[in-house]
Amino acid sequence: MDDASFRRAFAILWRRFRVANWAEGKHPFEVLVSIIVSQNSTDLVTERVVQDLSRKLAVRPKEIAAAPISLLVRTLGPAGLARQKVPRIRALAREVERRFGGDLMRVLDTADPRQTLMDLPGVGPKTADVWLSLVAGRDTMPVDTHIARLARRWRLVPRGDYERTTAKLKDLIPPKRRARGHLVLIQFGREICQARRPRCEACPVYDLCDADVKRPRATDMEETRGSSAKIQETIPHI
Repeated sequence: MDDASFRRAFAILWRRFRVANWAEGKHPFEVLVSIIVSQNSTDLVTERVVQDLSRKLAVRPKEIAAAPISLLVRTLGPAGLARQKVPRIRALAREVERRFGGDLMRVLDTADPRQTLMDLPGVGPKTADVWLSLVAGRDTMPVDTHIARLARRWRLVPRGDYERTTAKLKDLIPPKRRARGHLVLIQFGREICQARRPRCEACPVYDLCDADVKRPRATDMEETRGSSAKIQETIPHI
């Protein structure tokens, strides 16, 4: 897909999908924990386990740092990889408490908030970008698994490394549309352009898509069958 086609497709998706900032009204540290928990999990499961955790203790640096590992593993277990995520989350909590007095928003006072976040345990570029976009309103272009899949299918970048993909999308999407835009692309990837079997029959940008996995729609197949039938009718019987 060339740049002009992507911009047209994005405009269609922007109008089609209604998305909301799920982090709005949540504590900044809880949002960061949610992003880490969401790795290799679904949004529904992530929301459920974080809510379950918040009923047992405040999802704040001091409380998480002091919480029993067994409690955290048991509560976050349904989201997967709890034995890997919990040590990172506890280390993150201790570091936020030590460096910022438990106030994660102080990250924004540093010279490079993105790098400061990435220096914290368990925080990579995607996690930092999502937090900065949804919590701090900073100009980032997060690339999750759904968006990375779209970038590969539409051949927006030669290869799918994170920094190259986010830079390309920043080039294609205006700054004021990036925060909501990344949520729109996620929703499109989740509902329509799915990993195993894309729902091409319901795709609003079908005519612009040139992905290798693109499948004929039912109407296209009917037209093809109709054309074949007409050709057969014109062939004289010998």
